Amino acid sequence: MSIADLVKEKAHKVLGIDASTNSFAFCLMHNDKPVKWGEVNFEGADVYERLHDAKVKIRSFKRHLDYDFIAIEAAVSVKSVQTGLKMAYVFGTIMGELMNNEIKVVEIHPITWQSYIGNKNFTKAEKDAVKKEFPGKSESWIKGKIRERRKDKTINFARTLGVETDSDNVADSVGIAWYAINEVVRK
Repeated sequence: MSIADLVKEKAHKVLGIDASTNSFAFCLMHNDKPVKWGEVNFEGADVYERLHDAKVKIRSFKRHLDYDFIAIEAAVSVKSVQTGLKMAYVFGTIMGELMNNEIKVVEIHPITWQSYIGNKNFTKAEKDAVKKEFPGKSESWIKGKIRERRKDKTINFARTLGVETDSDNVADSVGIAWYAINEVVRK
């Protein structure tokens, strides 16, 4: 029996995480049912103050939650090296507080879990339909509308599992946890 098999046998409580430099959204699934979810906002005038706040809040958060597997959304695309570094600081702070030697951690790329819940990138035909629906709108406006529709689709998915939220971050954490429990832990 491999280590992966042992993890799969014992992992029943998956913590899905969608993190940013400003917040930590989470969904705890026990088997295939969401049992706790929410978003912890980090306070501070700059990223370093928010890092300290994140450390304090995540340490307290951990005391109130029981999980045996962590799935965090991979930071895929950032607009600048500085943003990427700040994201790395925050991810490191969060994971440093949540992890221990008995907890398995996986990173899941956004398009992987999004596709799994039926929220794939728009096809050319779907993009063209949005352009036709809103004639004269700029390309950036159309991209924003598509992003909004995809966020709404994820929120609606979370609601089908009983998670009542208007936060796209919380909804993302539900999708991440759902993918992990079904495609990583159970496979």
